[in-house]
Amino acid sequence: MIFRSTSWFKILPAALAVTLLGSCGFAGDEDQVRVTVIEDGSTRINPVGTRLNFASSTMRAAIAKGLVGLDEQGRVVPALAARWIVSDDGLSYIFRLFDAKWDDGREITAERVARLLRERFSELRNSRLQYDVSEVEEVLSMTGRVIEIRLDSPHPNFLQLLAQPEMGLFRAGHGAGPMRLLSEEDVIKLSRFDEPSEEEQDVEEEDDRWVSLRSEPAAIAIARYRAGAVQVVLNGKYHHLPLIGAAGISSGDIRLDPVAGLFGLRFIRAEGFWAVPENREILAMTINRPALLTSFPGVSAWQSRLKIIPEALDVDGINTYPDWASMTMQDRMAYARNHVSRWKASEGPVAPLAIALPDAAGADILFKRIQSDLRRVGLNAQKVGLNQAADVQLLDEIAPYDSPQWFLKQLTCMATPVCLNDADTQITEAEAATNLEIKARLYAEVENMLVNHYNFIPIAVPIRWSIARQGQRGFAVNPRGWHPLNPLVGIPIS
Repeated sequence: MIFRSTSWFKILPAALAVTLLGSCGFAGDEDQVRVTVIEDGSTRINPVGTRLNFASSTMRAAIAKGLVGLDEQGRVVPALAARWIVSDDGLSYIFRLFDAKWDDGREITAERVARLLRERFSELRNSRLQYDVSEVEEVLSMTGRVIEIRLDSPHPNFLQLLAQPEMGLFRAGHGAGPMRLLSEEDVIKLSRFDEPSEEEQDVEEEDDRWVSLRSEPAAIAIARYRAGAVQVVLNGKYHHLPLIGAAGISSGDIRLDPVAGLFGLRFIRAEGFWAVPENREILAMTINRPALLTSFPGVSAWQSRLKIIPEALDVDGINTYPDWASMTMQDRMAYARNHVSRWKASEGPVAPLAIALPDAAGADILFKRIQSDLRRVGLNAQKVGLNQAADVQLLDEIAPYDSPQWFLKQLTCMATPVCLNDADTQITEAEAATNLEIKARLYAEVENMLVNHYNFIPIAVPIRWSIARQGQRGFAVNPRGWHPLNPLVGIPIS
């Protein structure tokens, strides 16, 4: 079946949705699972393109395999490729393909897959993966069912990159599973890819496993689950957390993914007081992270962050924590008050810090805590919309793989206007390094530079949550915040 885009019905107000859904409960059947994805923006699901929302990524992963994929626990598993080898220098990846077909029955060939990969790598230069795909030098089809991908520098996490949903391949609109599109009228409905032939149907019962997929605002998605109309809710974020408590969702149904990524304030304008790194440091040391994080309902042990790269990726002998990390909160506040007082005496009043945040209850909690902390040292803040002029915006992104490279690339001059050219130069040097130890050390030095530049103020580890009942088939928390559809009904990816 050729994929075609779909538009959803207009979203009803949440209160009306709860009323309408009151009679929509159903008896749970593990072979028929209804899933809804929370989206703050457009709820349109279209797996074609390069800038996919979470729902579109979820659908693309379901109907368009890449060479490899991710299972429900976030592990890389075979998809189009049955197996692979990596050269000792990390510059060559050789894949042997399964003997398989597209959903129109045409054979999957190495030549066609290589061509589609070249096209996809080119398309993704305008996506969240743009910095990674630029390291691909060429894609070659070899004898038999073998293709080779050559890199211009080692990328230790290249398999994780290839497993991202954006790397799923379509040939003329046709995917290769692990699921196929049944319908897209009111909601998208997906079933087993390898449906039995007419001859097989004569002798065995047709497989009745399917997943329905929709996308909608958080309030409606939670109400739909509360009413028993869906079994799984995906893509919950920090600013949606107050809705869970209001809906009375059981704590046992809330699943927190142990993700890594960036959650903090990224400067997009630096004027006046905030143009000086030493002043931006005041914001970093003033935020009372433990008090802020415990202000959110339904989350315990939300981990704070003072640096950019997770501790698990640190290099021995290089300390990338800010100088004030060992100070008590009381001492930090005293230092900040004195610093601000001296600045005002010399330079005059400081304009409120404009913080761009979503229009959501959780974002209000975040803002009020930061505003309160700033007022304690003689500064102020104002909340503005995401499309309004601001000094800082919240960066809330999950890392697609475990590498310092990803974290640092989010803070380059290509990613944000308040940046450090020297850091960009050293990142380029690190990318070109073929020795992995040297590469890691260069990245650690870059982190030290950016920590002291304060163009990004780390606050915490990102929060990603789902709702699913205990024992839900094929669902597991994982470090990628990723939940494929096929395991929910027992359909393997390969």
